[in-house]
Amino acid sequence: MVKIAGSFLKIQNDGEKIRELDKVCDVIHVDVMDGKFTEKATLPLEKMKDSILSLKKPFDVHLMVNDLKEYIDEVAALNPNYITFHLEACDDILKVINYIHDKGIKAGVAINPETTLEKLYPYLSDVDLVLVMSVTPGAGGQSFIDVADKIGSLVSYRKENNSAYLIEVDGGINDNTIRLVRDADIAVVGSFITGSDNYQSQVYKLKKALRNGFTLAELLGVIVILSILGLVAVTAVDSNLKESRYDSCLVQKKNIIEGAKMLTTDYPSLLPSAGGTTRINLTVLQNGGTVNGLTFNGGYIDKNLENPMTDKPYSESTGGVNVVITTQNGNSFDYDLEFGNADEDCHK
Repeated sequence: MVKIAGSFLKIQNDGEKIRELDKVCDVIHVDVMDGKFTEKATLPLEKMKDSILSLKKPFDVHLMVNDLKEYIDEVAALNPNYITFHLEACDDILKVINYIHDKGIKAGVAINPETTLEKLYPYLSDVDLVLVMSVTPGAGGQSFIDVADKIGSLVSYRKENNSAYLIEVDGGINDNTIRLVRDADIAVVGSFITGSDNYQSQVYKLKKALRNGFTLAELLGVIVILSILGLVAVTAVDSNLKESRYDSCLVQKKNIIEGAKMLTTDYPSLLPSAGGTTRINLTVLQNGGTVNGLTFNGGYIDKNLENPMTDKPYSESTGGVNVVITTQNGNSFDYDLEFGNADEDCHK
């Protein structure tokens, strides 16, 4: 599945929100703009340094700058997983790739929406990552430019040439447009997450959109048509549908538990003492409520979350759904999802 790279371009002044983003995303994407290659500039790296060094997740640095050597030298000291620069920013692409590699860091090359892949092909055997821009570099919150054809071509080229570069897409990604780039390895998402009051919920929406490329009704419609045409066997379709439901259920269980972890991060007194147990009803995570005498607001998971096994909201579960937190020593905690009706739990 596509990894979600959170961009903190819109919250670069807010260390607390950057740490919150770091908790819920797979990767962190650090934009660096000089105000020359782009119209706007980001904060100086020195002012973002503390936030970057506090990151727990892997991170890549996206240089939208003209003076590449100066910025690469400065960024390398932060020990990123990748440094990505723009093909349009220099003439000797291979020299810059090697310069980054010589520092023991993986190198990525980014291309603007109007740049053709033909200009990139000569370097694909040398790069570790290709960043396809789906907006014009320089500002967050822009509308998505469809680059699905470019991503598809890069996937095909990688397979045909036995290459290993990752494909990343950046710009205008939300829970609708992410479906168009599902063949990429990493999707950079900024405003869709950071413009919300609940980062975890937004990440869940993105992953749900990736998992459920079709609604169940759409999928069943396709199945009926294909079955009529004799193009698929009903037994195979049934098996695939069950497998898809099961996989979606596992993903949702993980996201619900992540929501509970976010809650206990905000309210650590909810964590049980040694040998104890805390049960948090799913609807409380959605709407808020009281647990162990502590009252809090909801929003830790999507209020409209549906169980793929029943096609009904979890809130309508016949036996209730609870996150169960247990501990043996008071320092480490186990989180599990408990269904009052076992038939509603994940199964094939």
